[in-house]
Amino acid sequence: MAFGFFGLRRAEGQLLLSRARQLPPPHDLPTAIVEANWRAAQDHRRVTIATDAGAMVLSALLFIAGSRVLLRPRGGGWLWRQALAANLALCVAGIAVDHMLRPGRVAALRALLTDPATRIPLPEGLHVGDVATMPFSIAILASWVAAGLLAAALVYASRERTRTFLDA
Repeated sequence: MAFGFFGLRRAEGQLLLSRARQLPPPHDLPTAIVEANWRAAQDHRRVTIATDAGAMVLSALLFIAGSRVLLRPRGGGWLWRQALAANLALCVAGIAVDHMLRPGRVAALRALLTDPATRIPLPEGLHVGDVATMPFSIAILASWVAAGLLAAALVYASRERTRTFLDA
């Protein structure tokens, strides 16, 4: 249920970000990262909106399916397994979209960090090249971890013993 809830909140935030016409100028590194995400999303609006809308719907489904498993109605496990499989497939698709958008995001962040008009201070010891690539690499790695957790939950939910317990 928590995975579905946080996925729903993330997708909602990403959709709101994609729909924004303009953002305030960045003043620190986190706002510069948001600006870089926004610029890349503006260049590929259809793909990002489709992925985020799908994530919103499937995260809501996972939340509902998780609550059904928690309350354990008769035959409630099938929806949970279907929601886990759909969220896993969408997570892998989201990773592919993130890989596709990564060069644009890195270029946008690099442009923001080197622009004298923004004057964003970098953490000590880090260079523009490190800071420009690190957040997007970490996000992709976190998405792979999420996909692994979803796959593990799907394998657990598909075990015969678990299916018998939930579908009885």
